[in-house]
Amino acid sequence: MSDEGFASAGPAPSEAPSPTSVERPHRQLTVCGGTNIGAERQKNQDTFVIAELESGRASRPCVRTEVWVQRPGLLMLVCDGMGGAAAGEVASRIAARSIKHHLEHEGENVGQAPAHSLERAVCTANDAILEEARAHPEERGMGTTCTAAILSPDRVSVAQVGDSRAYLLRGNELRQLTRDQTLAEQLVEAGALAPEEVRHFPLRNVLSQALGTRGGVHAVLSDEELREGDRVLICSDGLYGPVPDDSIAHILRTSGDVAVAAEKLIAAAVSGGGSDDVTVVVAECGRLEREPPGRSTACER
Repeated sequence: MSDEGFASAGPAPSEAPSPTSVERPHRQLTVCGGTNIGAERQKNQDTFVIAELESGRASRPCVRTEVWVQRPGLLMLVCDGMGGAAAGEVASRIAARSIKHHLEHEGENVGQAPAHSLERAVCTANDAILEEARAHPEERGMGTTCTAAILSPDRVSVAQVGDSRAYLLRGNELRQLTRDQTLAEQLVEAGALAPEEVRHFPLRNVLSQALGTRGGVHAVLSDEELREGDRVLICSDGLYGPVPDDSIAHILRTSGDVAVAAEKLIAAAVSGGGSDDVTVVVAECGRLEREPPGRSTACER
């Protein structure tokens, strides 16, 4: 992970706040993201974004920041590109940027129904990748997973396509907020494969859907309450492949700072024999306030 920090988005345009905007609660979030190319890759096909949707601007690289958010909230996403020579890294970057731009364009509407805004953004990203492939035939066959979350002061909303995951750590309990969209997961649901057999199943990485591979995708949506002390993790399969959930939970629980947690998670994946790109974004929920000061920052990698 780089040791460079966040760039400030600068002061917001001067305007008189409306009574409703003054009364909206703010949540303090501490957030950090990181990525590693893994042991066997020549290109890192993962992309992650952290952006305060009201006024955030992308800056790279990303290490750690504290930010006060109100609705519409903070965007965290991880895209894991696929396609090798067919430009998986192009697909992941197109998806990440398309989703961020779409949500910024929706503005205050995102705060009314974050999950449905994410769903629309993901569909827009799918169309953008397909359009790129039509314009550049050498890139046909590329695609990407995408797990995107919006953290508002009181809730986290998630949209997922593929097998990048979102987790919520509350106290000592780690809970997966997403469901892998893979052949292996379909076999588990059908009773043809036991959950404990998935890690050794030879086709465990075969996806049932991904962005950019067909004309229509169905984002799986979820929504959860947020509380002070919660930690939210978004990650590619480069993390949970070599690192079991109990180890992920232990690192999240015992690392005092989210930057340390991100570093340790990536190190665990690499030392655990992970050959794939590994990307993590970790956020910790701080206190909820009525009118705290804040500064908008963002990160894209």
